[in-house]
Amino acid sequence: MDQTEPVILRSLTDEAIGERRQVLLAPDGRALSLRLHRWSWEGRKARWGETYAARVRTLDKSRRGAHLDLGLKDEMGFLPLNQSGGVRLGDNAVSLQEGALVHVEVRREAARGKQPVLRLLSAAAPEGFSALGRVDTRDKPFDLDARSDEGAREAADAALEGLTSRQAPIPGGGMLIIEPTSAMVAIDVDAAGRKGSGDAERFARELNVAAVLEIVRQVRLRALGGLIVVDFVSMRQEESRKAVSAAFKIALHTLPWQVQIAPMSRFGVIECAIEQLLTPLHEILLGPDGRINAESVALDLLRAIEREAAVYGGRRILARAPSVALDWLNADLPQWRDALQSRIGPRFEVQAAEMPLGKFDVHAL
Repeated sequence: MDQTEPVILRSLTDEAIGERRQVLLAPDGRALSLRLHRWSWEGRKARWGETYAARVRTLDKSRRGAHLDLGLKDEMGFLPLNQSGGVRLGDNAVSLQEGALVHVEVRREAARGKQPVLRLLSAAAPEGFSALGRVDTRDKPFDLDARSDEGAREAADAALEGLTSRQAPIPGGGMLIIEPTSAMVAIDVDAAGRKGSGDAERFARELNVAAVLEIVRQVRLRALGGLIVVDFVSMRQEESRKAVSAAFKIALHTLPWQVQIAPMSRFGVIECAIEQLLTPLHEILLGPDGRINAESVALDLLRAIEREAAVYGGRRILARAPSVALDWLNADLPQWRDALQSRIGPRFEVQAAEMPLGKFDVHAL
């Protein structure tokens, strides 16, 4: 009997200043997923899998949910209620009272302007906790002197390359156009110069099957979820449509999240619902205007200074960056100078400059 060899994935962690980046690599070296954990989120953002001692602030039966204070600066949590206003706890349903201190787990991170979704662990405060706060986390504590896995920084940088672009190339030719909106994620499959054999039906089928694998990789890499609508290149034959639908279904079930998929419509469109557990990366990296935000620029700047210092050992490093990025560093990451000095020594200078957000200049003197 033939035995399929197990797929060996490699996980690398980059301990950058201000941000931990964890990248999962396929055997071919391409990134499958990228998780970010920023120092600035401590005390401000709830992370998937964390548990909290939380206080019930309001019971909103019209929305079938309770709003809970997690002790965080930026976020409240939402705990779903059943029709009678109770919360499932094991095989039972319990009633909550406003003001009660309870033990909850973060089931979904904040996404698309919605609060983190919680799961009740206990209707009583966790043992040893009499006030709000995080009880447990999946992530290890930050360490100013933590070192990255070998090759992790390069792998994380490569994974981020083009991640916020609305376009993603399909191996072998063709392009995906990815458009996240507040209601759904729309993905269009485009031939974009891909060469075919002259058989239009075969060309469309092969392009769509190739697109399937890249769609699933991009969904996982970008941490997309919710309703996803894919518009495939039109195919006339039912056999072709079934082949693409089957390939998409198989690929979707490689995701580590729950998935529901609808049949392909006569217009070549497939809708699927993917469990949204993580904050999409574009919401982390970009501002509301769709451009890179000050925090992302500031953290890129610190990595660039480290890279330059590693190449030009002993030489002084001068960095020039937009003032808004430096303002963010000084206000939201006050320990950045100490962290950078512990890694490269006191041989750097950072100056504010008039340049577009997203641009900076780093060079050795």
